[in-house]
Amino acid sequence: MALFAFMLLFRAAIYPRMYIEPDSPYGLSDVIEYFLGWGLLALLSVSVTAAVAIIIWGHRQSKKWAGGLVVLCAVLALSFGPLHSLAARWSF
Repeated sequence: MALFAFMLLFRAAIYPRMYIEPDSPYGLSDVIEYFLGWGLLALLSVSVTAAVAIIIWGHRQSKKWAGGLVVLCAVLALSFGPLHSLAARWSF
């Protein structure tokens, strides 16, 4: 969740202030955002994989928390696109 929040903060506060060379299709801020996005995707994938393994082989109480983790990862993945666009519009 911290990486998710940092990515939104980066898009709203840091991205607009970073220099992009004239006539360049992308700048350093785009590259940073690209790698942050892949990092978030990797963390969500590892979390869901671990949660599914716990659901299959874990104890009853652990299965409840693992199910919650799967739901949280799904909510983060589905809400990132709209929140990212909102952060871009509300940049300061």
